[in-house]
Amino acid sequence: MIFRALASAAVIGAVAASPLAFRSATPLIAAAPVVMTTFTIDAAHSQVLFKVRHLGLSTVTGRFSSFSGTFQLDPAAGQAGAANLSIDVASINTDNDRRNTHLKSPDFFAADSFPKITFVSTGITKAKGNMYKVAGNLTMRGVTRPVVLDAELAGTRQTPQGWLAAVNMTGTVKRKDFGLVWDRITEGVAVVSDEITLVIEVEAKSAP
Repeated sequence: MIFRALASAAVIGAVAASPLAFRSATPLIAAAPVVMTTFTIDAAHSQVLFKVRHLGLSTVTGRFSSFSGTFQLDPAAGQAGAANLSIDVASINTDNDRRNTHLKSPDFFAADSFPKITFVSTGITKAKGNMYKVAGNLTMRGVTRPVVLDAELAGTRQTPQGWLAAVNMTGTVKRKDFGLVWDRITEGVAVVSDEITLVIEVEAKSAP
C-alpha cells in the first residue's frame, strides 16, 4: 500500500511538472493595442453650419465654405483622440449679401480683426455605441470658452488610398459669451437669438 501510494504520487507529480500540462491550459489573450491614425478633413465632402432663431420664429442657417482640421481615430477599436478645427470667418454665407456683410462686421464676428474661429479638443469620452462627448476650447472673436459637443462616428471605410471616416458633431453655444453682443429688440423679442446651434459634418481621410 505504501509503495502504491508513492507510485501514484510520483505519477501525479510528473504530470503536473510536464510542459504539456501548461500547453493544455487556456492561453491569456492580450488586448489589441490602440493604434491612432490621423485623419485630415476633406472640405469637399464636409460642411460647417450654424443655426440661429430670427424673432423667435424662423431659423436662419449659415455656413462657412473655408475650413480645415484633423482628428485622431483608431478605426478598428473605435477609440478617438485629439481633434481640431479652424474656420475662415470671411467665408460665412447665409444666402443674403447684406446679412453676410453685417455678420462680418464688428457687430458680430469682426472678421478683419479676428479672421479665424477655432476649436481644439481637450478630452474625448466614448459614450454609448458610436457616440462620443468631445470637450474642447472654442475661440470666436478672440474669446475662448470651454464647450462640449455631441459627436457621432458615422462610419469608417478602408480604401487602397487609406482610411475614410465620417464624423458628425453638434452643440449649442451662446454668442454673447464670445463677445457677439449686438442686439435689437422688436416688440419685446430679440431679432437674433443668443443661442447658436453648431452643426459640423465631416468626411476625413488618412494618409495612404
